Amino acid sequence: MRPAPDNGVERQTDSQPASSAFRFQVQPEFHEIPLGVGADETALDEQMVAFARDYWGGQEEREPLRALTAALYGVNSRHLVSEGAVFNAMGVFPVGGGEDGSKSAERVSRCTLLVSVQDLDNPDPVLAAAGIAETLARSKHGGDVLPVRLPAGPAVVHVAGTRMVWELADGEQERFSVRIEIWLPFPGEDRVLVMSLSTADVHDLYMYQAVLADIADTITFDDSGADRPGDPSVAPATAAVPTPNPFG
Repeated sequence: MRPAPDNGVERQTDSQPASSAFRFQVQPEFHEIPLGVGADETALDEQMVAFARDYWGGQEEREPLRALTAALYGVNSRHLVSEGAVFNAMGVFPVGGGEDGSKSAERVSRCTLLVSVQDLDNPDPVLAAAGIAETLARSKHGGDVLPVRLPAGPAVVHVAGTRMVWELADGEQERFSVRIEIWLPFPGEDRVLVMSLSTADVHDLYMYQAVLADIADTITFDDSGADRPGDPSVAPATAAVPTPNPFG
C-alpha cells in the first residue's frame, strides 16, 4: 500500500519566498478536499462545487446533497486553514477481496488525513522532537507516544482514541475513533509539520498505521534549510534510504 509516485503533494509553509516547501506522496485511495489556500472566496466556492459534484455525481436529484456538502466542507476548510492546515483529504480503502482485483472488496474503510504546519520554537530538531514527545506524553488526551527517526529527520508518533457520546431519546449512543499523528520539526525553521490520520473504523488501526508510515517515509523538505552547520542529526531531505516501519 505504498504511495503512488504520481500522487505527490507539494506545499509551502506560507507565501513568503524564504519559507520552506515540503513534499510527500499519498496513496491513490486518498481524495483531496479543497482548502483554498491562497485562493479568494469565489475560487474556493468553485472548488467546493466541483468537489461536491465529484463526491455525489451529477444527477439532478442529488443537487441538494451537493449544495449541502459544498457549504459544510467550505466552512470547515476555512476553519482548518485558520488553524494552519495545508492539506486535507478523505481516504476510501477497500478491505478484503482479491489483491489482483479478481474479487470485490468485502467492505470499505474510511479515514481523513489532515496536514498542518504549526509555529514552534525549534533551535534543534532533535531537541524539539524530544520536547514534543514529553508534552504529548503529559497531555490530558493520553495515548501512546513514540519518538521515531524518519528519512526527513527526528519525529514523534502519537496514537490516541476518542469516545463520543450522544444523548438520545432511547438512551446514550457512543462511538469511538482513533487518531494517529506524526510531529516532524522542520530542519531549518521554527515550525513543525503535523500529519494527523483519523478514522472511526478503529478495527483498522494497524492498516492505517502502515498507511501513515508509508506517507511519512516520503516526506522531504527543500534544500533551503535541510542542513544546519554542525547538526549531523538531520538527514538530508533527498535521502531515500529505506527505514524500518516506525509504527511496528
